[in-house]
Amino acid sequence: MSRIQRCSVYVLLLVVALGFRLFIALRLPNDEPGDGRVYSQIARNVLEQHVYSHEPQPPYVPSIIRLPGYPLFLAAVYAIFGHDNNTAVRVVQALIDTLTCALIALVALEWSIDEERKQRAAIVAFALAAVCPFNAIYVATILTEVWASFLAVAMVLTATLAFKASVRKRAVFWWIVTGLIAGLAVLFRPDSGLFAAAIGFTLALSALEAWRRRTLTRISESFISAVLFSLAFCIVLVPWTIRNRRVFHVFQPLAPAHGEMPGEFVPRGYLLWLRTWVDDCRYIGPVLWAVDERPIHVSDFPARAFDSTEERERVAALLEKYNHAPDEESAEDQDTSDNESVDDENSDEAEEPEPEEPAAPEEIDVEMTPDIDAGFAQLGQERRARSPFRYYVIMPLKRARTLWFDTHSQYYPFEGELLPLKDLDYEIHQQYWLPLFAGLTFIYSLLGVIGGWLLWRSRDGHARRWLLLAVLLIVLRVGFFATLENPEPRYVVEVFPFLIILAGAGASVLKGSEASEKATVMDSDVLQTVE
Repeated sequence: MSRIQRCSVYVLLLVVALGFRLFIALRLPNDEPGDGRVYSQIARNVLEQHVYSHEPQPPYVPSIIRLPGYPLFLAAVYAIFGHDNNTAVRVVQALIDTLTCALIALVALEWSIDEERKQRAAIVAFALAAVCPFNAIYVATILTEVWASFLAVAMVLTATLAFKASVRKRAVFWWIVTGLIAGLAVLFRPDSGLFAAAIGFTLALSALEAWRRRTLTRISESFISAVLFSLAFCIVLVPWTIRNRRVFHVFQPLAPAHGEMPGEFVPRGYLLWLRTWVDDCRYIGPVLWAVDERPIHVSDFPARAFDSTEERERVAALLEKYNHAPDEESAEDQDTSDNESVDDENSDEAEEPEPEEPAAPEEIDVEMTPDIDAGFAQLGQERRARSPFRYYVIMPLKRARTLWFDTHSQYYPFEGELLPLKDLDYEIHQQYWLPLFAGLTFIYSLLGVIGGWLLWRSRDGHARRWLLLAVLLIVLRVGFFATLENPEPRYVVEVFPFLIILAGAGASVLKGSEASEKATVMDSDVLQTVE
């Protein structure tokens, strides 16, 4: 393929990637996620009230529940294109995600072990990234996934350049840049630190390999690189950490684990109990996000949430307390007393039906109190002690399966669960789209695995280092979220770029057809004859 042909292919793929994302951004906008509303509120308060707060009304108390990266990005877009102009945000995110596709191609290019086939690797990776629907949908939302993917791939690219640098000054430069990007990525999503950890582990294992070979120079270089990477990473977080110390008097370089304000109650006992049985994202909304928002009933839980009838009854009793506010009974008594007095006063008058007032929303009566939470904590501890293998091994593996083998159709109009098939919604054509997305998940996963296997099979030291880095990038992220009580598949869409990179890099290992190789040999013989 000539240089002009390659450039034409890259331009075509760039147009496809951008066109696909602009179509999604403009035709499938989605403002439903609650996190998006929080981010937008903070951005508006920064612009209009000059305070970093998520409060919709005065006094606009300063906030610590979200890191500042994405809200400040929104504030910048709002300042240029108008407050609440989420269409502009989506268009900018479409551009950023298109750049992510280009960065994926560059990483695949750098990970190629055959100079003659590196362009093939870049084109394959670019093509797979351009049409990947799992990441593209997030350009239509007001969520951090677009920036998280962009910065993660950029971080891996600069780390790759640092690993490959033959000049010490160049390596130092790239390690500092990698650390700065890693810190910036964490300011958008705290779990992006897992990508930084994967790079750090790869660097440490490279140092161990140098130690095994008694290469002292490489050991010292690895140590210096790790120090520079870590310092650059921490420097980015210093302003946010100082701000939190001054405003809230706490050491908080990241956002709180549960997005709570200082002193705010978190039902950790209830969360512990959920971790003993939740392995499916379908239960997250009804039993987790519903806490303190709406009633939760024992019938909302599957049979596997209980080890015995006695345990189910204990949960039902706790939920009964949760679903009824402490003062509800006294309020009912008061209402009864008022009604009786009214009846006494009007006993001589004809009874006339009074229009019934609408009942108060049931949500106002629910509350997860520390006492109720302590009851769930005891249940969770008992279940964990009864079967530690289930808690520490079986449940994380089931959650990892849920995270990975999902349709990843979140935020599309047809989003949902593929199984059971009888529950598919034919009105929104789930019977077509969900099997397609499940199949694409399998295809991208298979291509990534094949690419990784080809890199390992090449027996090239550099190729195996890239494979190690990719495995750590994927496993650390999936493994971390598999330990949580909310296995939402959207948290692992950031791993698809690395599957694509593996697929592209693996394509560079594949040799051409026998006819092509013979043609190459004949061309070489002709050139030698001419010479």
